[in-house]
Amino acid sequence: MNLDVRSLRTFSRLAHSGAEKAAGSLTTLAGIDTYVNVTKVELGTKSDVESEFAERDLVSVHIGFSGGLDGHTVLAFSPESAERLVDALMPGIDATDADGELAESSLKEVANIMLGGFIDGWADYLDTTVDITTPTYVDDENDGPLDHVDAEGFENGGDDEHVLVFRNQLEAADNAIEFDLYMVPTASSIGTIVEASGDDGALPVESFAAFSEMINDGANQASEDITAMTGIDTTVEVSRLSFVPIEGVPMSLTDAVRRGVVLEFSGTPSGYIAILFDEPSAENIASSLLPGMEGDEAMRQSAIQEIGNITTSGFLDGWANALETTIDISPPKHVHDIGSAIIDPLATDLAQSQEYAFLIDSTIRTDDDEFTCDIYALPDETELRKALRKLSPAA
Repeated sequence: MNLDVRSLRTFSRLAHSGAEKAAGSLTTLAGIDTYVNVTKVELGTKSDVESEFAERDLVSVHIGFSGGLDGHTVLAFSPESAERLVDALMPGIDATDADGELAESSLKEVANIMLGGFIDGWADYLDTTVDITTPTYVDDENDGPLDHVDAEGFENGGDDEHVLVFRNQLEAADNAIEFDLYMVPTASSIGTIVEASGDDGALPVESFAAFSEMINDGANQASEDITAMTGIDTTVEVSRLSFVPIEGVPMSLTDAVRRGVVLEFSGTPSGYIAILFDEPSAENIASSLLPGMEGDEAMRQSAIQEIGNITTSGFLDGWANALETTIDISPPKHVHDIGSAIIDPLATDLAQSQEYAFLIDSTIRTDDDEFTCDIYALPDETELRKALRKLSPAA
């Protein structure tokens, strides 16, 4: 299976177009104005995909597809969003009481129409026929996008096999309902789409998988450095590589206030990196480094800059070693704002030369949630492609 920017753009546009059709279907069915917030193409292992899904309390409907394209789709809601949607579709029906079967049936019908329209767009692009399965309703948060997939096409490599996940975040205009639409095609189906996109410069997926492993290794090193610096045990919760329209990068972050540092890195690859803490985490980590200095804001800001600098070095040094190159890092700039506002100028700068961005997203946290550290890296597309070529098995 080969991938490159052109095929990823095709994937992203098809996924976004399909999600817009799904949103339009919901608007027609429930009278709720719905729009697509952001579309991501995420590369990860099967176990990563499932573990992230399992951490969320979700109500979901699963539909498989086969024919000219094979794989699986999931429409996933929080319980609150599912109840609001059922109420909009069937006023007076309580999804939690004896009418639960009616609520379940209602959600399955919505998913059947929305996901069916989503898949039709891919079938039209490939000029093929795709059949979908009967919807399966799931109210167990441990059932993820791959749990109900026929093993064929996903069995090689086990839980460490890399898969592409197309993830669309949708929400109602009044924010009352939020949900995710997942699509996971089989490896052979991805190859079919890549071939249709006419990308003769594609790289083996192993190049992207190797880069994904570099991200994991960098996040683990950053976690160890934070632990060494603060004396607080930390672990990497999630680390992933996403392909996102450049304007969608700020929307990948919440509007919660964050504090941390932003740095620029140059070499192969080059780009920007942000080390962000929520406000309680920033206070906790500053206190662990400077006990008794709660009243000295300048010193606490300096401490956050220093740990941001150390974390960035740990995160990027492994990349430089694996690529046998040098990556230089700028001095850390302290930031304190809502997350989307911090990332927006970085994405705006990259937007001068590229339409899409590879977004690297890693989360490091303590077991007791004493603090959480989010790492967001935005490599320059041209430089990243050079790095990926170095990681190609044929290089």
